Amino acid sequence: MSKSSGLLSTLPQIQQFLQRENLGGWLIYDFHGINALARELVPPDKYHVTRRWYYFIPAHGEATLLAHKIEQTNYPPMPGRKQYYAGLQELNEHLRALLPAGITVAMEYSPMNDVPTVSYVDAGTIELLRALGVNVVTSAQLIQEFQVRWSAEQLQTHMAAAKVLHEAQSEAFRLIEKQLQARNPINEYEVQSCILEKIAAGDCTSDAAPIVAVNANASNPHYAPTAQVHSPIKKGDVILIDLWAKKKTPGAVFADITWMGYAGTNVPSRVQEVFNIVTGARDTGVRVIQEHAKAGQPLQGYRIDEAVRRYITEAGFGKYFFHRTGHSLGVLTHDNGVNIDSYETRDTRVLTPGIAFSIEPGIYLEEFGTRSEINVYIGAHGPEIHTPPQTEITKLAV
Repeated sequence: MSKSSGLLSTLPQIQQFLQRENLGGWLIYDFHGINALARELVPPDKYHVTRRWYYFIPAHGEATLLAHKIEQTNYPPMPGRKQYYAGLQELNEHLRALLPAGITVAMEYSPMNDVPTVSYVDAGTIELLRALGVNVVTSAQLIQEFQVRWSAEQLQTHMAAAKVLHEAQSEAFRLIEKQLQARNPINEYEVQSCILEKIAAGDCTSDAAPIVAVNANASNPHYAPTAQVHSPIKKGDVILIDLWAKKKTPGAVFADITWMGYAGTNVPSRVQEVFNIVTGARDTGVRVIQEHAKAGQPLQGYRIDEAVRRYITEAGFGKYFFHRTGHSLGVLTHDNGVNIDSYETRDTRVLTPGIAFSIEPGIYLEEFGTRSEINVYIGAHGPEIHTPPQTEITKLAV
């Protein structure tokens, strides 16, 4: 089932949410594919739509598609009635009738752009609606509740992908160890290729090649080797492997992990110290989630990031942790649910059952970088982790 069909199948539940939050409705707007949510309702690769359109889900009553008259047959089946406009004046008249003055509607907008992953509506459209007397608030929590929540079947695909990833990272470190023991040359790109083969053999797919980075390369969080640009792997190197994938079945969701290794059996004390701090910060984030779940208290994404960041800062490495703690996880590697972030953005969305995200603090020194990544799924009874956390650096017998 596609995410768009899933969203439209939950209109009664959406309306219950709108009523509970005292919202007049959810107004989904698009023009030329600027709105990621709208693109899933009307995929541009399947439906040729060139004019502005609105899909309004009211708190009470029937949904309405407002679209241009020249494109009446250019939309997929969508619940509710259809209204069509031609010129700008007619569009504004329909909007006035659809959205009475004083109504409060949710849109893909984020005040101060705090949550850019759900902020797609242009400023001019917001100005237009406000001029009509419409109050606009963010749809961020609606998106989390009704677009990115996993089904039981999707959770199973996550668990299956996680197993493939762990087998792939283990195989990658075995390859490095074997080649170094034999004194054969080995480089980041060759290990990356090995991982891609293991992912494909596990009936999984990914949206980008995995990260295999040694030493200073690992201090660039989004570094990835290519056939042209890569480094050799040698005895004494710190090795970071970050890999993500999902099963090839429709609706499958991603797993995403990062694992650390050392090409040798005696890990330098500085490397061990940084690894311990990173994993301690990771576990602090998980503990905060567990404590709030046990107490039945709501927890916002930014507060987890604050706790993780505080742990690293108090250890003296705060300036070396320069990205958010985690990202939403779903059918996209970086999906539209809550991010674990108080640093790059401020995600105030509350963790709700059925969503998932990564916890992946890192410390990036000049000479090497360290990151540890797990995935957390919020189940009916609290957080679940189906990506076993790394507790020891993988040591290679070379």
